[in-house]
Amino acid sequence: MDINIPHSLGRVEAKRRIEEGLPKLAAHIPGGGGLTSQWQGDYALTMEITALGSRIPVSLTIEEDRLIGSLEVPLLMKMMQGQVAEFVKTSAGKMLEKA
Repeated sequence: MDINIPHSLGRVEAKRRIEEGLPKLAAHIPGGGGLTSQWQGDYALTMEITALGSRIPVSLTIEEDRLIGSLEVPLLMKMMQGQVAEFVKTSAGKMLEKA
């Protein structure tokens, strides 16, 4: 599932806000899940969300005017795909909005 979140922050500020927000994101994963993340270069982030016994890989790239990426919901969670995608999009959007 694709992710596309516009912003007007520029790459450096968007990355700073994402980095600052990752610990908060981990704390809000439903069902006592977890989050691991790793930067792949300056502006590419890979994450793995664990929830309800499943792993959800997420890749994000920060561009000057938007955050783009994708997430892969495992078969066992396909019926929750929309909710998982909305959680990631909403969380990333909130991180970009915070000053």
